[in-house]
Amino acid sequence: MHNRLRLLMGATALLYLGPLMAGLGGFGWSVVPVFTLIFVLWLILLRPQQWPATWAEWQKPQALVTLLGQMAVQMLLVILCFGIGRGIGGVLGALPPFPLMLPVAVSFLSVPLSRLFWDPAKAAEMDAFLDSAITQINAGPDPHSNGRRELAAKLLAPLAALSTLTEAEVARHLTAIQRNTDDEALRHALLSATQNPDAPYALRLALTLHATDGRVIDSNGLPDYPSRAYGHLTGDAPLLTLFARRLTTALREDPDIWGACPQSALLRAEAAALSDPEAMAALNELADLTDAVAPPEDDR
Repeated sequence: MHNRLRLLMGATALLYLGPLMAGLGGFGWSVVPVFTLIFVLWLILLRPQQWPATWAEWQKPQALVTLLGQMAVQMLLVILCFGIGRGIGGVLGALPPFPLMLPVAVSFLSVPLSRLFWDPAKAAEMDAFLDSAITQINAGPDPHSNGRRELAAKLLAPLAALSTLTEAEVARHLTAIQRNTDDEALRHALLSATQNPDAPYALRLALTLHATDGRVIDSNGLPDYPSRAYGHLTGDAPLLTLFARRLTTALREDPDIWGACPQSALLRAEAAALSDPEAMAALNELADLTDAVAPPEDDR
């Protein structure tokens, strides 16, 4: 998620670079409307929720007000960038010899690149999730039940409805939830929500990330958390790969969590039953490390 945002920021920079280059090149103010149209096109494609969705809505007076208002704002931004370019050109005392179409092309290139790096539908989906989470938080837990666990379950519920989420996006949701409940409540909610093998992918991914977090494992409340979570992931090669790699990292950093990890024999048996080379390698690596850091028999 963070990488995608960085790419979007880079693509957006091209949008503003175009009029700045035009000002630097000494082109006339007549090019301002061209860049304004490009800026408005960028807004329409990247933020469709700000515009009327149907032709009937476009025919309403409010739509014209919205369009004119947005065009005025974008024109001011273009004039500002253009003016900065003019100022830089004046200080340098030289005009770079490039054609007008170069800055126009640079600005226009921002439109497809930004749309490639950012899906407005997914952004709206994520905003809806966060809005729902805030609503649940403001509503507060039911005073007649286990408050923290119920709140954790409520905050997880919208996550189950989201599809095609990446690891980074799910991690972001978990971070937002953790700010409003504790790890024990979230562990309980995740384990309860993923008992069924057909549980939504986003919830099983959330369980994988949470159960392999070294800080969470080391906390009190559920010392066998990774082992219990592992039982909910059986047969899912991609999630088992992620589980094994993250838990291997956590175990290397803190061998004391050895007792919370699945037994090496179970890991090797699961690896042998899978046909996915990555999952097999990751599980066997975790099994080897589990054996390597295990305390002597007399100390167990």
